[in-house]
Amino acid sequence: MSASSKYRPQQTTSATGQKTPYQGPNRVFGLFKCPKCKLQWKSGHSYANQGLKCKRCKILVYPYEQRPLGKSEPASNDSTQTPEEKWDKRKCGKCRRLGYPCGQFQCGRRNLT
Repeated sequence: MSASSKYRPQQTTSATGQKTPYQGPNRVFGLFKCPKCKLQWKSGHSYANQGLKCKRCKILVYPYEQRPLGKSEPASNDSTQTPEEKWDKRKCGKCRRLGYPCGQFQCGRRNLT
């Protein structure tokens, strides 16, 4: 599979088990839209076949589009919160799957210091 084909939108099928457009091992940028309340959001913490919980409905929502992380998606400049306060481990699909914090802003690696 070529690098560009990893990011193409794909049809979700139970036969393949693919729930997201991206099917690689890395963290990517994802676009989300809740099918229930229509809330839309973006996240730089999107992974293959993992969703995030909608803030309103609390249902699991999978990204409809994913692309590589890049400088075109700047992080929030809200200086009133620490990175730990900004990151909601309850909504992160990777944290829920692992059973512990995924490392928040360290590309999925646990902070062992």
